[in-house]
Amino acid sequence: MAGTFRSRRFLPLGCGLLAAAIAGSAAGEVLKGQSRDLGIQFEAGGGAAWCKPDVAVALTAAKPDAFKPETLQFVQMVGRIRAVVMDQCPSVERITFDATAQLRPVMSIEMTRLTKWRRLFNLDPKTRKPPCPTQEPAATECGKRADAYLVTHRVMRGDGFAETELTTVLDEQDGAHAVWASGEVIGKLTIRDQSEFAGRYASNGQLADAIMRGIGDQCSREGVAAEQMWSEGSDRDVAVRGLSCRPKAGAPNHHAVLVTSAGLRFQIFALLTSGSDAEATRIAARQLALAIGEAR
Repeated sequence: MAGTFRSRRFLPLGCGLLAAAIAGSAAGEVLKGQSRDLGIQFEAGGGAAWCKPDVAVALTAAKPDAFKPETLQFVQMVGRIRAVVMDQCPSVERITFDATAQLRPVMSIEMTRLTKWRRLFNLDPKTRKPPCPTQEPAATECGKRADAYLVTHRVMRGDGFAETELTTVLDEQDGAHAVWASGEVIGKLTIRDQSEFAGRYASNGQLADAIMRGIGDQCSREGVAAEQMWSEGSDRDVAVRGLSCRPKAGAPNHHAVLVTSAGLRFQIFALLTSGSDAEATRIAARQLALAIGEAR
């Protein structure tokens, strides 16, 4: 699996034992309970209709210092709640925990199916985004990484992405703003301000064409034949381009690029597979383009 997951905080999510029973451990009932050891009560939002792709769990305590996400006890409590949610609500994609004490917000954290439920992420309680520093230009670059985190979780949902795992996100050391693996396909998302291209590309399709030409030129410089070029999608929605680079010896590489835009930013998705099956990349690109359109 390519890429290394470097979240801002890694916590091993053991299930552990909750100090109190969970009420409503079946779908169609209220999901709530408490940890007597930690002095924390929890309840899933929505009452008996809490089972949704995005499950919100309210955590409440008498004092703010009850919430210590760096401790094993807290992680075990969260892990136990996650286990019940996943057992009773197979369609869940994200679980958000909003902690309050004395009616004041203390913190928000979440875990997601796209990261195989193995990481906890901080969220800004107001923006619902991973937080960024206020200094420029760091905030601008971090903002793109935070947006990439949100885009991937909004787009890659359902059974079609069951094998997908986000391997790198919110990592200042990586050139791409998000990296994932889905079977044999490796994907990357990079967000670019349209102003970075100095007005050279007026549409998604123009940028997709330019990127694919660059990939083809790189193949040629390396003495590799670029062939089977293809084009799908529209400039208004998602422009999709692809080609294969076949060396004289070794496995060919199959590339696809999808370009869409949001506001004044381009969202550039790049897919790559290696091997004899060129169709795998094309199928993955079509599936991703459809998911992007449905997420709009």
